[in-house]
Amino acid sequence: MHNQNNHNICHPPEILAPAGDMQALLGALKGEADAVYLGVSDFNARQGAENFSLEELEKAIDLAHSLDVRVFLALNIPVKQKELQDVLNIIDRAYAYGVDALILEDIGLMKLLSEIYPDLPLHASTQMTIHNKEGVDLIEKAGASRVILSRELNSGQVKNIVKNSNIDIELFVHGALCYSYSGRCLFSSFLGNRSANRGACTQPCRRPYKLTIDGKEVSGKLIGEYPISCAELCTLPELDSIVKAGVKSLKIEGRMKKPEYVTASSTIYKKAVEKICAGNKLNKEEIQQYEAELAKLFYRGFTKGFVSGESDVTHQKYSSSYGLFLGKVRKISRSKHHADLQLKLNQDISSKDGISILTRMRMLGSRVDAILKDGKKVERASKGDEVVLWISPKTGKAVRPNDEVFLSTDRQLIDSLQKKDLRRVPVNIVVTVRKGEALRIEVNESRADAEFTDEYIIQDAKSSPTTPEKISEVVEKLGDTSYYADNINIEADENIFIPIGVITAARREAISLLENRIRELYKRDQKNPLLEEIIKTHSDRKAAPEDNMLLSVEVSDIDGLFIAAKAGADIIYLPADEADRLMEPENKNVIQHLQKKGTQIIVMTPQVTFDHELANVKQTMEDVHSAGFGLACSNPGTVKIASEMGIDFGAQKELNIFNSLSAGFYHTEGASVVTLSSELNLDEIKDVSDALAGEGVKCHIELLVHGRELLLITENDLLKPLADRSMLKKDSDVKLVDRREESFPVKRQGTRTLIYHSRVLSMLEDLEALRESGVDILRLDLSLNNQNYIRDTILAYRNVIHGKRPKTIKRKNEVLTKGHYFEGVL
Repeated sequence: MHNQNNHNICHPPEILAPAGDMQALLGALKGEADAVYLGVSDFNARQGAENFSLEELEKAIDLAHSLDVRVFLALNIPVKQKELQDVLNIIDRAYAYGVDALILEDIGLMKLLSEIYPDLPLHASTQMTIHNKEGVDLIEKAGASRVILSRELNSGQVKNIVKNSNIDIELFVHGALCYSYSGRCLFSSFLGNRSANRGACTQPCRRPYKLTIDGKEVSGKLIGEYPISCAELCTLPELDSIVKAGVKSLKIEGRMKKPEYVTASSTIYKKAVEKICAGNKLNKEEIQQYEAELAKLFYRGFTKGFVSGESDVTHQKYSSSYGLFLGKVRKISRSKHHADLQLKLNQDISSKDGISILTRMRMLGSRVDAILKDGKKVERASKGDEVVLWISPKTGKAVRPNDEVFLSTDRQLIDSLQKKDLRRVPVNIVVTVRKGEALRIEVNESRADAEFTDEYIIQDAKSSPTTPEKISEVVEKLGDTSYYADNINIEADENIFIPIGVITAARREAISLLENRIRELYKRDQKNPLLEEIIKTHSDRKAAPEDNMLLSVEVSDIDGLFIAAKAGADIIYLPADEADRLMEPENKNVIQHLQKKGTQIIVMTPQVTFDHELANVKQTMEDVHSAGFGLACSNPGTVKIASEMGIDFGAQKELNIFNSLSAGFYHTEGASVVTLSSELNLDEIKDVSDALAGEGVKCHIELLVHGRELLLITENDLLKPLADRSMLKKDSDVKLVDRREESFPVKRQGTRTLIYHSRVLSMLEDLEALRESGVDILRLDLSLNNQNYIRDTILAYRNVIHGKRPKTIKRKNEVLTKGHYFEGVL
């Protein structure tokens, strides 16, 4: 009978597993992952993982390659100017070791590496926030052979990008989710000087918050205790559409998770994609079984993610891993040695398993010391059984009837994963034993051949001949090598004798030669690149004269623009959704007057622009340019459009420009202004400005010096429950409030959520230090402020630029900060 699913048959995508250390690498290899990604030292987006030393890196690469598994090195952070040479040194060593690809966030570094190492594949990290096909094209131009897309895209959008792109597309399919668009989060950075974009996130999204509207707390029933904590991504129910989208690689998050988690997640997704690509969908029972196994290893609720079309990916009840629901406490009794929990099981459980109990105070963990069923101790009980669990009496003090209990550690599952054998690679072996000739063993693997000829000369057997069966038995024993004998061919004369030890030693030598051959397939010669030789410098940048420093101001609407212009702003930034008002007849004369006077008006394209939004954004960009206004771009897609249109633009700070390489890249694409990351300190800013001047890059450097930092932008619609109940007004003052009573303003932009810093950046008293850093343009973000604040703030900065004493502009209940300018981030 014809298989109606034959049209679904495809080549399975790569399963890409995390490896935070050598044990996790072994876990990935046991799980039969096709590739692994790992980090070295602090130059990657998981500084909290153990990571690998350079010496360990070579061993890791050699081990993985022996099993035909690829290794990708994650250097997925923006790199500071003074770190560039150190990063190049690491990359050069990894290149020589045979690393299969680099995962990068820094677009300038990517462009440079594509020129130094044209044979080394470069992958654009999800930290680059690539979410449209134009962005993919720009990254390809910078040298990428693969892009890891933002996790906020649905499968239809992913499919469209795959269809219209020339390079490979990779997608996260399992593990922890960031609440913010990756690469666009400053929350951890401004709360504790530990940058999420640099891999040192302290996970403030996992903390409890209250939500207030106009100072009044919102009911916890509408917004949970952990409103911005994401559930774990698990795309198994959506995997069929993801695979059919044509994605090249499926990525599992988890470089800080245990080896058993890596093994299980790799194994499960490998099985799942192989079944899908054989033309069969996963059934409901299979998905539930897989999800249950994964939940026992790490679980804080599962979400199918934005890729499935889900709009809410949070798990607001609890933010840490707590396990699979086991049941509710029916009764509890306590004694000196243990507390007894009576419950009906929703999962199988064994003695010594771990459980979590959600008490009135908090989630508590305990080991199960014993299980009683029908009054008798048992080692294991099954789903549906009514049992009594003995737990620690200390933990039991907090437990009450109806508390929920979860299975957090399944010892049998963990033991089985730990005992799983490493994957092996098949080899064909040919043994030639001819009388009067030397013993010869040939070993063939798909990638290489090896041959070993022993000194031993085959002789006639005087008593007990060595049979072909015996030779095959000895040769087959490949022990703890990376291989198994798929086919053995013995070419032997009759009645010959050869000592077993000789055969064994020859087999070892042949396999050792094969291992060396395979290792050498990947090795390369070091290039020892020196940054100062690659980038020739010819001058030092001079600090900008006071009179030459320009003042740019970001406002939210046309009325704010008029106030800013009257107060003396040189450059005014306006959001794209206000662009039409610039061309309205009633505003035309005033706008033209401002332009003639020298005031620059720049329209900011959106931070996030999906493909279906690009046509309208592109039209806006054309209209704005034709009308004589400037443009500012904050995602690679709009940069690509502006560059193709030949329009000068401003490269915004959301692009994470940390060094002269990235600044220079955007300048080459057409940026006349680059806004450096506000995670740099003044010394690091001067390093960039000096390097740009030395490289002859003539673009203006802008810094944000006043206003509330936008900490994150997310596709999750945090305020939807309030909007649905008509609790929000256009001018509602919504804040997230943490346990320290820090209040973070929250704005709704369509269905997206924006969260701002609780404190206001103010560098009014430090303009001399800013000037010495080489900055040309001082930017004030006054988009959240009223007209009086806009006017007063601009006048204050204008006065200081012209040498007058600073006048305090702090408002009531406003807490000021100097950001990172005098400290910097890790």
